[in-house]
Amino acid sequence: MATRRGPDNTVRISVEGTYNGAKWANVFYVLLTTSSVPSQANLDTWTLAFGNALGNNLKAKQGASLQYTTARSTFFVPGGTVMQSVQALSIAGTQSSGFDAPAQAAICISWLSGVYWRGGKPRNYACGLRTFDFQNAVSLTATAIANWKSNADAFRTAVNALTAGAITGTSFGFVSFRSGNADRTPPLFFPISESRIHNRIDTQRRRLGRVDL
Repeated sequence: MATRRGPDNTVRISVEGTYNGAKWANVFYVLLTTSSVPSQANLDTWTLAFGNALGNNLKAKQGASLQYTTARSTFFVPGGTVMQSVQALSIAGTQSSGFDAPAQAAICISWLSGVYWRGGKPRNYACGLRTFDFQNAVSLTATAIANWKSNADAFRTAVNALTAGAITGTSFGFVSFRSGNADRTPPLFFPISESRIHNRIDTQRRRLGRVDL
């Protein structure tokens, strides 16, 4: 369940999975265009399609130990209510060259939009990397960066094409909940135009769990 309510007709969706026993999740926001309040079946279909769009577009640069297992969505229905959906996924990475990187090693995908301010930009971290894509101990190869950007942009394009019954359009973006150290009332949705891939090998150490001493 989302801890903060997004704008009406937005969806907070998390896509989850495992990587060599470590759990991971990525969270996204979209704005839906609807002809009426979607049915549960509409939201279920849309949620599954979103999860498949992420997995099928990113898996080519992730090893087979990376599994996409679940997509969870919360749709903020106008009027103050919500609808939720949980859908099972079955997608694995297909990159076979090189060796599995540690679970905390990640690609950082920054998402670009037409609004600008310091801090708080949307980004996602994708694990399941293979050492074949490492230029050295710090950076990714230029080819890996180009491939990840192409795949991330293809994911955005696929999401923007999603429809399901009363869901007649989807816009991939992010929600701004605060401005100037104050809550926005209501929060604002901004569409995303493209991705940018950081050249360094990023890290999310919490994916390794607690230290066992």
